[in-house]
Amino acid sequence: VVPAVAILAQGSALAKSSRSLPQPPQPSPPTMRATLVLPVAMASVLRGANDNVVVDTTAAQQFTFLRSSANATGGPPDCGDKYDKLPDFTKEYGATLTNTVCTHPGYKTSCKVFDETLQCWFRKMVTGHCDDLPSLFKKRNKKLVEDCNNPDTDHLDIWMTHFTEAEKSYWRQNFKAQADNSKLFDTMNKLIPKQLLCSTLHIVDDKCVKYDAVRTQEAR
Repeated sequence: VVPAVAILAQGSALAKSSRSLPQPPQPSPPTMRATLVLPVAMASVLRGANDNVVVDTTAAQQFTFLRSSANATGGPPDCGDKYDKLPDFTKEYGATLTNTVCTHPGYKTSCKVFDETLQCWFRKMVTGHCDDLPSLFKKRNKKLVEDCNNPDTDHLDIWMTHFTEAEKSYWRQNFKAQADNSKLFDTMNKLIPKQLLCSTLHIVDDKCVKYDAVRTQEAR
C-alpha cells in the first residue's frame, strides 16, 4: 500500500511539472491527459490495489493540500477592483462561474478551492474592461459550451479552437504575466486550465460583463 503522503507528494510534483499556456513544446496527448487527471487522484477516498480503503482524505485535507501548494511562493495576484467598486450584478455573475465551467466531477474539489482565485481573475478582467475585446457570443457560444462541458476536450483544444489572436495576446499580457510571479495564479492554471480558459472566454462574450450570470442558454 502506498502511503497517502507519498501519493500527495507525487500529485504536487506533477502539478509543478505541468505547463501553463501558452508554452511550447506541446506535450503528447497522454501527457496532457495525465496532467488533467490530477484532481481525480485526490478523491475523497484513496484505495489500494485490491480496492481496500487506505485513508479517508476529508475535503478539509484536500483544501489544505491544494492551498499549501498554491501559496508556496510568489506574491498575491492583482485582482483589480473589489466587488463594492464594480456594478452590483458583477458579484452575482462571478458566483456563477465555477458551477458553469466545473462540470466534470473530477475537478469539483479543485474548483471549490480556486473559486476565490478565479473570481480574482474575473474582477481583474472586469476592472480593465477586458481591454475592449469584442464579444463573440453569437459566433461561438454554442460550440464553446459544448467543448467546455465535453470531458474529451482539454485546455489546448479550447486555446487552439476558440481563442482569437487578440484574445491570446490579452491572455499573455494579463494572466500569464501574473502567473509568472504569482504561485496562486500559476497553480490554478496548472490544476484547472480548461476551466480557467472557458471562464475567460465566457467573460469576454458576456461583454465583460453586462449580465448577472454566465450565458449558456443558446447552447442547450
